[in-house]
Amino acid sequence: MSWLSIFARVTTGGTYLPAVDGLRFLAITGVIFHHAVGYWTDRAGRTYPMTIGDRYVAEVIEFGAYGVHLFFVLSGFILALPFCKAARGGTPVDLKKYLWRRVTRLEPPFLLSTVLFFAADVFTKKYSFGDGLPHLWATLTYTHELFYGRGSTINNATWTLEVEVQFYLLMPLVAGVLWLKPLVRRGLLVAAIVFFSLNGDWLPPEHKRTILRFAQYFLAGILLADLRTSGALLGNPTWTGDVPGLLAILACPFVGWLHHHHTTVTAMPWLLAMVCYSALQGRLSSRLLSWGAIPLIGGMCYSLYLYHGKTLAILVHGFLARRDWFGFFTGDVLFVCFATYPFVIVVGAFFYLLIEKPCMAPDWPTRLRDWATGKLSRHE
Repeated sequence: MSWLSIFARVTTGGTYLPAVDGLRFLAITGVIFHHAVGYWTDRAGRTYPMTIGDRYVAEVIEFGAYGVHLFFVLSGFILALPFCKAARGGTPVDLKKYLWRRVTRLEPPFLLSTVLFFAADVFTKKYSFGDGLPHLWATLTYTHELFYGRGSTINNATWTLEVEVQFYLLMPLVAGVLWLKPLVRRGLLVAAIVFFSLNGDWLPPEHKRTILRFAQYFLAGILLADLRTSGALLGNPTWTGDVPGLLAILACPFVGWLHHHHTTVTAMPWLLAMVCYSALQGRLSSRLLSWGAIPLIGGMCYSLYLYHGKTLAILVHGFLARRDWFGFFTGDVLFVCFATYPFVIVVGAFFYLLIEKPCMAPDWPTRLRDWATGKLSRHE
């Protein structure tokens, strides 16, 4: 057995789709590169005269921010699958188990990282214990954006988890549409995707980063899940299945140049859904996304996401920013991206093996209780 197998995710859904973890790899890599460049340019204060080539590289790396949106599409797809199967006559979803699974799977890594970062910030006197305590409470309860209108001062990346939690709670309600007739439910999903894509026209600024801002991406994932469980996305991958994803990848840079324009916000959910479609139905796409360590890294994306920001801050500010490297934008940012990436993977993998992977087993709370009970009984 290869040593890489120790990084394999524990799955409980019955059907493992390695290409989905491959998509997670694309998403987390885009986010890491995007933030690495942000730490180098914005926070380290590096400025450059920009050539046309530099601007193109900057646009491509900037597009990595849409890795977050790809995560939202995948969340919609994965969480909708059991509800779709139930609507097609399968086993009904146990809502108690559904919610408890979210808690046991996601809370321990989140709690540990948040408390560690808070303790580190207090120790380094970034803020006092008393000043940071309200932010700690708001972060732990997924309400920092709600109360403070900005990302957590402890770990800014957790704003996306607040949006995810809102979706987890709403998913059982949204799933009601899946019991309608195919034409009706898909028409409603398409209309809702378009409606929420244009939220800039009707959403007040104070709801900038909530489910109302990003619902269209989750809904696109739900639509994909509906098509898959209805048979449209089943069967062997084909070469023609690669075409939608290829077209979406070619279109993404051009759409990105129209940032904040209606064309961008309307097109992005569909482009990301096309990429996901090809990952499932494209012969080349599914093979590439399932190749080697790609799905293993993608399977660790939660831990990588939690720890990548602090890791990048230490690497960039503590080491890389102390000297000049190549002296031009493209050379420097590519160096920063590829120099920091392995360290982010190693740090994330450590906490993945230590905390996240053990929590993937659904019965870990029971086993922990039994272990604790047995340990206590031996001391009696």
